[in-house]
Amino acid sequence: MTIEELKNRLDNEKHLIDAYQEVVCGKKIDAPYILGIYKEDGMSYIYHTKERGGVVIIDQGSEEEMTEALYRRVIKNEKRYLKKLGIKK
Repeated sequence: MTIEELKNRLDNEKHLIDAYQEVVCGKKIDAPYILGIYKEDGMSYIYHTKERGGVVIIDQGSEEEMTEALYRRVIKNEKRYLKKLGIKK
């Protein structure tokens, strides 16, 4: 899937993702608690940001690989968060 397709899918599905305030698709933002994906020089990057800013690259690879990896990470974070709240989905 492309970054735009991932963005649309996440917008439609409305996942709960605990510590992260926002999942950003298509650009790198240095704001607290972001989980995101962006493309630069033909390579796609998954990243997160720290509480006081600062971008940390988690993984890099092809757009298709990274969009799938980010989607899996969002689902995993949501399951962990819901379990913490005692909610089954």
